[in-house]
Amino acid sequence: MRRAGALFLLLALLAAPPVLRAEEEKPAQDPRLRKALEKSLLFPGLGQLYEKQYAKAALFGFAETACLALVVVYFTRGNDAYGNYRQAATAADAQAWRRETMRLDRRRNTAILAAAGVWALNLADILVFTRKKYGRERSLAFQPFYRHEHQAYGAGVTCRF
Repeated sequence: MRRAGALFLLLALLAAPPVLRAEEEKPAQDPRLRKALEKSLLFPGLGQLYEKQYAKAALFGFAETACLALVVVYFTRGNDAYGNYRQAATAADAQAWRRETMRLDRRRNTAILAAAGVWALNLADILVFTRKKYGRERSLAFQPFYRHEHQAYGAGVTCRF
């Protein structure tokens, strides 16, 4: 049921009309800022490294790498435990391996959530940094919306540079 809801939300976001129209877009005024944002969107810490914030870059990069490494470790261990569950000879062994598989899957999912959290913090840092360095008119904004004519919900991200 959750997958169907997530798929429906994704389809609704893709079907929604774009938030920005071509005539509303402004040309980039500072290419360095746009490059920093693009690098931060690609991988946490790259934008900070580009802006010469070395401590933040190391922190975000290490945290994201550690979270992704944990995802791989728990994914591999979970698959091994699931293989042992499928090949268990007794019901007690199967039950024990199934519990182990579920425990490792929960840890993998927690590591995925932590990686997403690091990425979100990275973007929040770029938002705060851009507002401080380049002014309030240049920013990154998230805008949920509803279009009456299409009866569609959606969300958009506005970057002003």
